[in-house]
Amino acid sequence: MKWRTESEGRFYDPGETTVIYYDTRSGDTHLLTAFAAHVLREIQAESLSLASLISRIAPVVEAGQDTDLQEALEGVLSELVAMDILKQE
Repeated sequence: MKWRTESEGRFYDPGETTVIYYDTRSGDTHLLTAFAAHVLREIQAESLSLASLISRIAPVVEAGQDTDLQEALEGVLSELVAMDILKQE
């Protein structure tokens, strides 16, 4: 199973712990964690499976923080689906 975005959204990153995401398809604006925004940026480039996401994101996760990476990704993906930003293929 792969994940894909519904539209090309726009990000505004003020350099804080949250990022503003504007969904051009729906007109909705969402406040995302920096981690969720990073995941979404990876998926915007191309549809990805959970395993592919883990391999792309693992190198940028701080040492000691990667043990729960799959669980964290699954939670973020569920939230992005609930916001109607992502779809499963």
